[in-house]
Amino acid sequence: VPPVNEKTVWMASNVSMAQQELIELARQDIRAGRTGMVAASMDLSPEQQDVFWPIYRDYADEQEQLLDRRIAMLQQFAKRWDNMDDETANSIAEQSFAIQRSRIERRERYFKRMSEALGPVLAARFLQVDGQISTLLDFEMVQLTPLLQPGESSSD
Repeated sequence: VPPVNEKTVWMASNVSMAQQELIELARQDIRAGRTGMVAASMDLSPEQQDVFWPIYRDYADEQEQLLDRRIAMLQQFAKRWDNMDDETANSIAEQSFAIQRSRIERRERYFKRMSEALGPVLAARFLQVDGQISTLLDFEMVQLTPLLQPGESSSD
């Protein structure tokens, strides 16, 4: 997935007027990039493709919901990163934990579903490919996200 996708999302987090349009463009780019990488990496027969792609579309739809949650969290972070308070920091941390839990639960659910439909080896291959793509996106996000700066804090 091209790095510009996550950059677009981060830059869009502080732009009020064009914000939703930029986020939607980034979301479309991310989805297209993921789908292309998955297609290139899975090496499926035509029969396997008929089974795999409907399951993948469901998976991608849930992935998009997680992306929406992550974008909302980043928008909250972007508003306060240079003057973070305890309440916002706690909220962002809890949202991050919840997103990570949802991500793991979704991967487990779809591994089982793909295993039943295509066998454990192809299901594991998909998880491997998806994990690599997610790691690349996470790395890009980490590079673009500044460290928060303390602000008003009850623990000072």
